[in-house]
Amino acid sequence: MNVERIIKFELGRLNAHLPEKRITLKSALSLDKPSVRTKDGKAHYLKREELELLSKLLPEAEWDSLLLPIFISLEPKLGRGAAKIKGTFEAKVIGKILGKETSGDELIVYRPEIAIIRRKLATTTQYLFGW
Repeated sequence: MNVERIIKFELGRLNAHLPEKRITLKSALSLDKPSVRTKDGKAHYLKREELELLSKLLPEAEWDSLLLPIFISLEPKLGRGAAKIKGTFEAKVIGKILGKETSGDELIVYRPEIAIIRRKLATTTQYLFGW
């Protein structure tokens, strides 16, 4: 087995908690028990309080563009303690939570900021392990 194949296999195992398909904020708000199905077949529930917080950070016209859960992408190339938030609307809401200016479709965040994000959005964010 070559190294690249082993890494891909292990990353697949590390990311088994991720959803098969993400849902929009608008869709999540319309559900009685907002959740997504994970790659390992489990349900991941999204807390209503977190959805309400996110809805206050974006105009209603943008609720259909924000995908949940928001991924906090941990990639070795970013260095120790750094992560990336990908997606225009995802970066926008995380930027507002952190009080950071954002532009474009990604935002780099650091360990102390990740702690803030996870404290406020424990169910609507998830770690993604990349290479």
